[in-house]
Amino acid sequence: MITLLGNPKRTCTGITRRDALTAGGLSLLGMTLPDLLRAEQSRPSLPRDGKAKSVILIYLFGGPPLHDTFDPKPQAPVEIRGEFGSTPTSVPGVHFCELLPQMAKWMNRSTLIRSAAHPHNDHSAGLLYTLTGKRAARLESAVPVLPTQAPSMNSVIQYLARDEKRELPASVWMPCYTGWGQATVRPGPYAGFLGRQYEPFFTSTKAHSGKECKYAYPERVQGQVVLPEMNLPEDISLDRLDRRRSLVQQFNDELRRAEQTQAADRLDLSRRQAFDLLTSANRPNSPWRAFGVEGEDARLQDRYGRNLYGHSMLIARRLVESNVRFVTVTWEVFEKLKIDEDGWDTHQRNFHILRDHRLPVLDQAYSALCEDLDARGLLDETLIVVMGEMGRTPKINAKGGRDHWSFCHNVLLTGAGVKQGHVYGSSDRIGAYPASDSVSPEDLIATIYAAMGIDTTASIYDPANQPHPIAQRGTVQSDVLA
Repeated sequence: MITLLGNPKRTCTGITRRDALTAGGLSLLGMTLPDLLRAEQSRPSLPRDGKAKSVILIYLFGGPPLHDTFDPKPQAPVEIRGEFGSTPTSVPGVHFCELLPQMAKWMNRSTLIRSAAHPHNDHSAGLLYTLTGKRAARLESAVPVLPTQAPSMNSVIQYLARDEKRELPASVWMPCYTGWGQATVRPGPYAGFLGRQYEPFFTSTKAHSGKECKYAYPERVQGQVVLPEMNLPEDISLDRLDRRRSLVQQFNDELRRAEQTQAADRLDLSRRQAFDLLTSANRPNSPWRAFGVEGEDARLQDRYGRNLYGHSMLIARRLVESNVRFVTVTWEVFEKLKIDEDGWDTHQRNFHILRDHRLPVLDQAYSALCEDLDARGLLDETLIVVMGEMGRTPKINAKGGRDHWSFCHNVLLTGAGVKQGHVYGSSDRIGAYPASDSVSPEDLIATIYAAMGIDTTASIYDPANQPHPIAQRGTVQSDVLA
């Protein structure tokens, strides 16, 4: 069964959940913008012949430390190398953290970038830069969401797919918009100057844990992805339907009526998607059932992990099977639920948090995703990207944590469109700065687009018909691509 979330709540910042969804996601379905912009046919569209037909971005919000993930420094002093050892990967000479043994097995299908870097040493500014390829106008602790900002990769893909006749959106963001767990809205995932109709479809979540936790003492986040509450299209009123029947029956009757009359022809694509979502609970063939995992084998669900991120990554595979082209699974901080106030932002107790709550969950879910895609013949046409908005400091602080450090971090690319068993770039002796082949956010985005077959020299257009470089003038790292 697919869950529809209800009962909006007002956050401590004054933004309701309904408002936040309106800021990103529901506009895609035409529910909050009655007059969607129709792009001109001459503008770039989403290619079908790229090696990577789809991308799954696993975004580790907070900043994963390279030392404790994909670039351990066993020869460095203990205050740099930390408490963890290393494990060999399937590529000779390349080692991961010892707590990532299953991920290490997939290095032979991956390219590891060890030299990603940028100067925006802040969560929100780093989010905006790494997701859009364009720096924030000002480096500050609370970068706002602005309609003038560059669009995210998710939104660019939604824009390029604007003329496709598709059952589901081209772009999905799970399990919730970034900042939901902190009662705020962070920049980065949105459409910016493209217009809100090109924002990804944002799900919401029912997250929980066994007990309340304080900062640096998190629990593993349980829960599931849920579809947001929807409203009916403007020209369909429940008041004129038979009140004596169930809501589901009314939706289904109205859908049949629409399909049998000219009303169906009047509904544009996004409104049809919204109507499909509304009626999905009682329709076995609804495309929105891709968001439900109940029909999946219990052993497969166990393999991904019975937690929020295992659930999200299993849905990501189902969405790729359903022709969704760009799926982001982001690691959220659930401060307002008192479950996890850190994410990957481990200023304190870095090794306890990573050992107990981060690395095992990532190791299990990522490796299950790779196995599942590979078994279905989808890994050769799907690119999995693992990254965060920054890394962590080489030196461990007095609280046993690592602080913000955007000046060198790792990106793991697995599957379609990239070289297999390849390491690109390197970090210095202590993992502080790139030692070779530094890769900026705009370079990485251009490279991901190139793997998808997208012309990185093309332009995208704002509502005023002004062109903008699709990849923010990033340079494709050709040595990464297959």
